[in-house]
Amino acid sequence: MIENFGVISDEMHDDLATALAEIEALGCRYVEIQLFDGKTVAEVTDAELDRAADLLREHGLAVSAIGSQFIKPTYVDDDAGFERELELLRAEIRVATRLGAPIVRSYSFRRDGMVGLGNPSPRLPKGGDVPDRRLEQIAAKMRRAAQIAADAGLILGLENVRSCWANSGYNTGRILRAVDHPALKSMWDPGNCFVSGGNPNEEGYEAVRGQICLVHVKDAHVVDPATGLTAWDAVGRGEVGWERQFELLRRDGYDGPLSLETHWHPEPRDKVRDSRISFEGIRAALGEQVHGTAHPVARG
Repeated sequence: MIENFGVISDEMHDDLATALAEIEALGCRYVEIQLFDGKTVAEVTDAELDRAADLLREHGLAVSAIGSQFIKPTYVDDDAGFERELELLRAEIRVATRLGAPIVRSYSFRRDGMVGLGNPSPRLPKGGDVPDRRLEQIAAKMRRAAQIAADAGLILGLENVRSCWANSGYNTGRILRAVDHPALKSMWDPGNCFVSGGNPNEEGYEAVRGQICLVHVKDAHVVDPATGLTAWDAVGRGEVGWERQFELLRRDGYDGPLSLETHWHPEPRDKVRDSRISFEGIRAALGEQVHGTAHPVARG
């Protein structure tokens, strides 16, 4: 499984060239591109895309996915906002096509009443409710987006995240079934499922089982159960349970890409250091030998 790993580019370093060099040094096969030297993927020029393609060839990396922010900040009943987001999606599909990425990320519209990124917010069982009316609205609009991706020969990867309706694996499964489009798959994030209140190694995983196009790997722990406050951890130091998650993926023969999404950056911030430590945690959870020794870093 380790041979299918990559890292989200700007989780390793803000400079794309540096990020790719460090990702190659880890022995990874993939990179998931979210930012180009501080620019979103929708903002890049043809010249910047040419440079990125050259760097990818130089470091022997394939692009597993384009890290779009599609509909993450948009409420589902904002029709004009959704039309603007579709133009964003088309721009990101252009980048995916140019760099050979098979997946463009999507979210599932912002939850009503969500403040900021939702941390803290109540960690409700299975992520809380998705009202039937909202589910119908989400499905109708996401079906349009999935068809746009399909027309380009791509997969729309639905990432579950705390601030959106598909927050847990359970709610992601509900939305996937409601949309019912072959181009919409789960960009499965067990860490996001956990912080949303779901159990990523039971009902969360089962809800997206067989529909996963890519897995995000990060870890977290609960700081305050009363408010739902959580904090990110180095992989293997938190409460997500990555040994069990990798067992489930292996059991079901998952052979798609996995992306380290470090998120854990204690002070003084050093993305390269932090990503290397988390990658060692990945190897340990997979039962593989860890190469090198990391200096202990306090939980952030």
